[in-house]
Amino acid sequence: MRIAYVAVKGIPKGGGIEKVTEEIGARLVQKGHEVLVYASRDYGTTDGFYKGMRIKTVPSINTKSLHKLSICCNATIDLMMREQVDLVHVHAIGPSLFSIFPRLIGIPTLVQTHGIERLRDKWGFWGRGFLAAAEQTVVRFPSKATAVSRVQSEYFRERFGREVSYIPNGVGPVAWRAPSWLQAKGIVPGRYILFAARLVEEKGAHFLIEAFSGLPDDIQLVIAGDAPHADRYKSRLRGMAAGDPRIIFTGFITGEPLEELFSNAYLFCLPSTLEGLPIALLEAMNYGNCCLASDIPENLEALETYGFTFRNRDVQDLRRVLHDLIKAPEKVAAMRSPARDHVRRSYSWDTVTDQMEALYFSMLDVSHGKGQLTYNP
Repeated sequence: MRIAYVAVKGIPKGGGIEKVTEEIGARLVQKGHEVLVYASRDYGTTDGFYKGMRIKTVPSINTKSLHKLSICCNATIDLMMREQVDLVHVHAIGPSLFSIFPRLIGIPTLVQTHGIERLRDKWGFWGRGFLAAAEQTVVRFPSKATAVSRVQSEYFRERFGREVSYIPNGVGPVAWRAPSWLQAKGIVPGRYILFAARLVEEKGAHFLIEAFSGLPDDIQLVIAGDAPHADRYKSRLRGMAAGDPRIIFTGFITGEPLEELFSNAYLFCLPSTLEGLPIALLEAMNYGNCCLASDIPENLEALETYGFTFRNRDVQDLRRVLHDLIKAPEKVAAMRSPARDHVRRSYSWDTVTDQMEALYFSMLDVSHGKGQLTYNP
């Protein structure tokens, strides 16, 4: 099967959608499929191969509102004019409007949603209006649609009366890493709260920095992440943290430094106001971290009873729970193994890939013996 992904900001560098594409796409290659991933040229990605996937870059309009749409538009045009694919996988609600065009020439399309995007804090009136309208295209334009959380799947069923299947995000094998990079950065193993996410408003780092100000002096806060088109917000965060040397910004990190951070944290905190199914939270639990998250439905779905929560957007409640957990290390320690066992039992990239492959095949009439794939509208 020849599958095209439309589209990611960059690979391997990127966020949740890029992680989903990398984990599923690489496994599909191992299963014998051909995977083509479209990416922008704005974050160092170049044409070539990565983990067996063919990476093809397209130009973009690099602004907050138009970057994603422009790379998806250019990717759709390119695949229709220059590529031979059996199926197109479109990421996210906004770009779902492009999912109709391959279908017009007989190529089935799948839209995967990663959150109710119109609710993101960054959007103004026009952005929210566009994304609200785009929700209609999720259930009408592609051959099929899938969501990464049960919450979103239920949202589309109740709001539009259409079935959107549920295929979650996953976790894979990880190895605990001894602190080396951490010590060079002045981060004390086992004595820091970790935040690891894009530095955009809906991830809620500003709530955490404000709540952290009243905590004991012997605990650090590590803010790991970055984001394009968010300079004003990032300046706001650094302004809030000014004068407190316990707060450390690492910028975008990946690989061994990020593994060290997950391996040696006292506590992982995700104060987000909107999520798909948060990969960072699953990954933190996969490393055996005790996790604290806002009580939005997507975080509750990921945590179940294997973590702690606070009231969404409530700084005082966040500070209260943080203070309690810092003063009660036995509660933090007791949650580590159950959290790790929970995510490894419930979320697996191998299982996710099998589910996605089965969904792809359900959209095609497959004659394996003849090596032919036929669109099953």
